[in-house]
Amino acid sequence: MASRRSKPSSSVPEDELKDLIMKLRALLPTEINRNNTTRVSLWRLLEETCNHIKRLQTEVDGLSERLYELMASPNTSTAEADILRRVFEQQ
Repeated sequence: MASRRSKPSSSVPEDELKDLIMKLRALLPTEINRNNTTRVSLWRLLEETCNHIKRLQTEVDGLSERLYELMASPNTSTAEADILRRVFEQQ
């Protein structure tokens, strides 16, 4: 007797799920994204996504630290500091 997993009534339609997976793949700068013909398990896709987010968080932390150092440095001119403040105000 073959067993089938039943889908909950509140599940995402399969075509919407496939669309979300394709969008997620497009955001990743890895081989998963470069070769759309390769079938990749959902687990692998989620693992790559988590790794990519962790790398981005590390990069943001490093840039934040560098920016803090730049703003606190006595070598940073007033003009440079003003430019940085204007950039942040635009965000």
